[in-house]
Amino acid sequence: MQMPAILMSALFAAIGAMSVFWPYIVLDFARNLVTPNGMFAAAAVRVVFGAALLLAAGTSRAPTLLRVFGLVILVAGLATPLFGAEPALGLLDTLSADGGAWMRITGTIALAFGCIFVWALSPRQMTPQRR
Repeated sequence: MQMPAILMSALFAAIGAMSVFWPYIVLDFARNLVTPNGMFAAAAVRVVFGAALLLAAGTSRAPTLLRVFGLVILVAGLATPLFGAEPALGLLDTLSADGGAWMRITGTIALAFGCIFVWALSPRQMTPQRR
């Protein structure tokens, strides 16, 4: 389960980077997803990502970190359909205020967490045996 978790973490970091450099492209794409079906798709991606982090945590460099964030992401995915599209649209409006500054800030945070997850999911270094 390491490889799907690494790929999803790298995608998370890439979306964060896009949010930093091209916030309005990401915002336009997100606005197109704020539909009932789009919300269910976002929820499914979050549930899969959270489950992948939880399942891959045992063999990672930082199992506690991945278990905590995996659980948070999984619960957020399960709760996504309960909130609906209106709060999501309000959040997108807030992120687009001030010339996209808030979107750049959240993108930086997403980029950092994505990179941390990729590092944490990479194989542990084996210490060489001394003879």
